[in-house]
Amino acid sequence: MCQIAGITRDAYYKWVRRKPSKYENEQVELLSSILELEEEHKLWTLGYLGMTTQLAFENKLNFKVGLKRVTNCMRKHGIRANIRKKKHNRVKRHEEYINDNLLDGQFDRQRPNEVWVTDTTEVLYGVDKLKKARVHIVLDLYGRYALSYNISVTETAISAIEVFRRAFKIEPDAHPMIHTDRGAAYRSIDFNDYLASRNCIHSMSHPGHPWENSPMERWWNDFKLIWLAKRARPKTLKELEESVKESIEYFNTQRAYTSKNGLTAEKFRVQTA
Repeated sequence: MCQIAGITRDAYYKWVRRKPSKYENEQVELLSSILELEEEHKLWTLGYLGMTTQLAFENKLNFKVGLKRVTNCMRKHGIRANIRKKKHNRVKRHEEYINDNLLDGQFDRQRPNEVWVTDTTEVLYGVDKLKKARVHIVLDLYGRYALSYNISVTETAISAIEVFRRAFKIEPDAHPMIHTDRGAAYRSIDFNDYLASRNCIHSMSHPGHPWENSPMERWWNDFKLIWLAKRARPKTLKELEESVKESIEYFNTQRAYTSKNGLTAEKFRVQTA
């Protein structure tokens, strides 16, 4: 047999007696946990992203695993994700990271950090030649409080993750549900990997349904009509960033809303403390 395989007898027995590597042991533990969760949740089959989130939520493992590693393990062992087939011939890689609208319009929350919503919008700056930038915001639905912002040239997974990194610096112990639309950045492996690492469930609006993230749409409306429209267009990216920073300060700490019992977002948010 060794001659057929093209190896020496000593090499064969050394391979037989070798100890499994740390990675191999982790893979065995990962597969065992996946099979256990599949059995527990047999009434609703967990997909790749759902499995990654559930593993983190139930603290099944003593090591961190990302979406890619879970996906590869499930595929290798024939554990199929519960992915709805689309009428369109979409790329299957993207379908794996599309979630349902788990928030389902339940925008009124009882305490901070239950649900965070996010979105990005295009803003212009410059003098002679106009330039475009993307402004990202993370909004806590409790009090509609803007936790963080980020400005990028384009909408990418990196920029979407960065705005959440900033939000978690403010609320490091939070594990909110995250609600987004189905933009490419929010469907990406990297973004969903990051949410899973923070033990967050990802909810997504349906395509062409902006009202399913209406609090974020309302915030953008105020930002553009109340703030940007009444000020000179920023000349530089630095001026744009200063304007965004000031707008968040204004809407969080100065503008009172009837919907918040006549309080600002900040005072409404801290009243539970």
